[in-house]
Amino acid sequence: MKFFEEAIEAASALEEIPGAVLLATDRSGKFNYGKAFGKRSVRPGADQSALKLDSVMWIASCTKVVTALAALQCCERGLLTLDGPIYDVLPEFRGLPIIKGFNDDGSPVLEQHTKPITLRHMLNHSSGIAYDETHPKLMAWHKWHRTVPNRSNAVEGRYSYPLVFEPGDSWCYGAGVDWAGVAVERVNGGISLQRYFEENIFSKVGARDIVFSSYLYTRPDLQARVVDMSKRDPKNPRKAIRSNAKPQHNERGGCFGGMGLFASPVDYLKIIKGILTTDEDQQLLNKKGADEFFRPCLSEKAKSALNKLLTMEENRVGMGNMPASVTKNWALGGIVNEGDVPGGRKAGTMTWSGLPNLAWFVDRTSGLCGLYAGQLYPPADAKVGELTGMFEQGIYDMRSKVLPRL
Repeated sequence: MKFFEEAIEAASALEEIPGAVLLATDRSGKFNYGKAFGKRSVRPGADQSALKLDSVMWIASCTKVVTALAALQCCERGLLTLDGPIYDVLPEFRGLPIIKGFNDDGSPVLEQHTKPITLRHMLNHSSGIAYDETHPKLMAWHKWHRTVPNRSNAVEGRYSYPLVFEPGDSWCYGAGVDWAGVAVERVNGGISLQRYFEENIFSKVGARDIVFSSYLYTRPDLQARVVDMSKRDPKNPRKAIRSNAKPQHNERGGCFGGMGLFASPVDYLKIIKGILTTDEDQQLLNKKGADEFFRPCLSEKAKSALNKLLTMEENRVGMGNMPASVTKNWALGGIVNEGDVPGGRKAGTMTWSGLPNLAWFVDRTSGLCGLYAGQLYPPADAKVGELTGMFEQGIYDMRSKVLPRL
């Protein structure tokens, strides 16, 4: 058994984590790794059978890269543009003010934004659109207005509030990708994002077991394989216990507070591999589009804000899990490291995560991609970060030993 397998097996047996599915493959398809650890649930009386590669999980913000891929496909077809104002497609943005600060009485100081919001801003999180559940300015804005974050199923109702900075001038993880999903729907005649994904992404790579939460009821076979969500025991942080969280039912292309996609890890990896190989087979994007998808594209101000945020350890683990010494940027599909990560990712590797401690990576230089999939609250779990790092290093080591024979 490999060293990372021993560590994850031990963590699962001790219920430090409920379990995990680990998957990796390379560009050629000749190197493949897949193994499941732990149980479907750690809840007493629940189904505690072994976790499987095709168990179904809520992948949360791992939905974002799929939406970004769909948006760039629409750019290739001339339906959207990356760098032009988005107002013709999303007129809701035209008059959005920026929260510049607050008066002594707590009232917000608002100014009209002057730089146009673009699809690129939305995809790389430099639009000024934040999540009102977490951003201090928006929380204070709600407090002044005596409102609470909108829990509407529709993006249009849920994320209609002021910007937190001038587009392009900073970085903040937010609902820009959710709105990009709305743009994809609108320029394709109002079809659902589920249908767009099925016709233009899922079917291209042979991924069948992946649906938005609002469509999960149509797939009883998937419902039967959904894994329990766990959370850290507040009395014993080393242990994982059953969460009381219940699935909501809404369809969003980004997914922070909503549900996003449910998927089997094996089918989600097909999409990740499709991104890895699309520069050659052009199934998902053409060569030019693939290069654009991976190109770091933050302004200097936005890049500085991102890297400042990642100096904090709790953010680093959940946002790429890379050493502080490696400079980060953002491409259209995820965060990228601008230098090599020792023992693993080469410069230009793209990665991102999902709230219940899932994480994927695509390394075009090494021709390798992988996925760590689990179901554990809260996000950015330190133990999972440690195990994910061990898994990645182990995969790169395994691949290097078979590479001469490929």
